[in-house]
Amino acid sequence: MDTKKLGAALFTGVLAASMLAGCGSDKKDAANDAKKPLRVATNATFVPFEFKDSDESSEYKGFEMDLIRAVAKEMGRDVEFNNIAFSGIIPIIQQGDMDIAATGMTVTKERAQKVAFAAPFYESKLVILTPKNSNIHSVADLQGKQIAVQIGTTGAKYAEEQGYTIKQFDNNSEAIMELQVGGSPAAILDKPVADYFLTQDGKGKFDVIDIPNIKPEYLAFAINKDNKELLKQVNDAMAKLKETGEFQKIYKKWFNTDMPNLPTSSDEVLK
Repeated sequence: MDTKKLGAALFTGVLAASMLAGCGSDKKDAANDAKKPLRVATNATFVPFEFKDSDESSEYKGFEMDLIRAVAKEMGRDVEFNNIAFSGIIPIIQQGDMDIAATGMTVTKERAQKVAFAAPFYESKLVILTPKNSNIHSVADLQGKQIAVQIGTTGAKYAEEQGYTIKQFDNNSEAIMELQVGGSPAAILDKPVADYFLTQDGKGKFDVIDIPNIKPEYLAFAINKDNKELLKQVNDAMAKLKETGEFQKIYKKWFNTDMPNLPTSSDEVLK
């Protein structure tokens, strides 16, 4: 064999060995990831989806917290919660510093350009929350008023699109507190948050007003767009939880009603 042929043969052998080693390394990395705790980014101020009884508490409660625990258990993994500002959650998922976001995130086309969404787990819509003595009875009454919203939410986007004067807060709890102290006469937020508040501190003191001609919103877990394997695992786990009735059990625990028919994928929502 001449020198050129020998060199080519050696190069081919080295390349093949490298490719096999790379494949083996990828499989090993995937196997190792499957054993690690699922790193969950959340903003625990979205009652009744994710919250803590106090800032000092280490226990995360809520519908979405119970659901992500059940998903992780179905996947054979533990969970590791990380409580961060809502506005920082998509960037941290994009960077790969967290595996999944469980933070009451609405599926939108804009967000879908940055993260991948698992199958929706809740259908929601925006509403107006206002004190009973505010003289706000419909959307028309919001013009010229200062409206409290949470930064980076669909509620904030809607208010901006309508040309309302807005005051932004880091979380829903702060927006609601703004109403309680009389800083703003109304807030725009998700219906389950407003409804839950009316069963607690807002009972008999606040009203929830529907916003007409607005499409339903769907909430889902968000995952890095490049992590297609994790997306598949999460969707498979959620499908299994529906099949076994565990999803229905968790849903009824928090909302005292049966789980509705939900889209089987976020692609259906984004059409």
